[in-house]
Amino acid sequence: MSKTPSIGEGTISRRTLLKAGGAAALVTGLPAIARADTSTMVYGYVDWSDALAITYVGTKLIQDNFGIKVQTLQAQPAVVYAAMQTGKVDVFSNSYMQGLGPLKGVYEGGQADYVKRVASSIDIVGVSEGPMTQGLAVPDYVTVDSIEQLNDNAAKFPDGIIGIDPGSGLMQSADKTVKAYGLKLNLVEGSEAAMEAAFERAYARKQWVVVTTWQPLPMWTRYKMRYLEDPKQSMMAEPYYCFHAVRKDLKTNLPKAYDFFAKFHLPNDEEAKIMGWIDKGMSPEDAAAKWIDGAKGKGIIEPWLT
Repeated sequence: MSKTPSIGEGTISRRTLLKAGGAAALVTGLPAIARADTSTMVYGYVDWSDALAITYVGTKLIQDNFGIKVQTLQAQPAVVYAAMQTGKVDVFSNSYMQGLGPLKGVYEGGQADYVKRVASSIDIVGVSEGPMTQGLAVPDYVTVDSIEQLNDNAAKFPDGIIGIDPGSGLMQSADKTVKAYGLKLNLVEGSEAAMEAAFERAYARKQWVVVTTWQPLPMWTRYKMRYLEDPKQSMMAEPYYCFHAVRKDLKTNLPKAYDFFAKFHLPNDEEAKIMGWIDKGMSPEDAAAKWIDGAKGKGIIEPWLT
């Protein structure tokens, strides 16, 4: 499996990505795809541990069972969607939205704005993971219980609210939360890895820290932590799911792949195993292969391939 370089990592602000046409313009900077014919599938992903798990399990199963060459491409969410619209990406398995409405063409929360912009070019064919929860979280030793209490304790959180990738669905919810509660804390953009590292440093020193996060993530098994109560439900009104978004022509060009994505749903507990291995340093390819070898014959994989 060949892997193209990433684009958009840490250099593009959320504001830039959301400008009309901004993401589309960035697509011209994507690496060239060696698509010899329609038997090659380009699989877009974001550098999140759950996205790595889903994408690389899907990649190996498709290549090994359907004889389809898969090329992975890493970029920020807005760029992935724009690339799907222009035909440079075929599939994205981390289309993150609230509730199951996307299966019926109703898009809310998370990446819904991106999906609406390219809806005429893609299909949402199935659930890749979930249900999931998200919110603002603190270590258990922090004596704040609700988002409403953050302003009264703002001085104890000098680093603000530690976030993840700009333009992610989680950060869009966090931005709405800052506005809904009139929070004085700055929302700091970064990455999943940077957020976890900041939490780990603060935790080791028993310092106060608040982060944007979701479950399942391996950090929930390593630390005693909890979500802050969210009475306005601005972070989450109902569970979130990730969906398989595919280009409309995938059904014609690669029907076996299209059918696979309609059934490919990685259970949370199984996904957590893969994420944990990656988090400890295993390559996504090796983690995916290890999980597939262990899951064979257990009735998890087999229904996806029929």
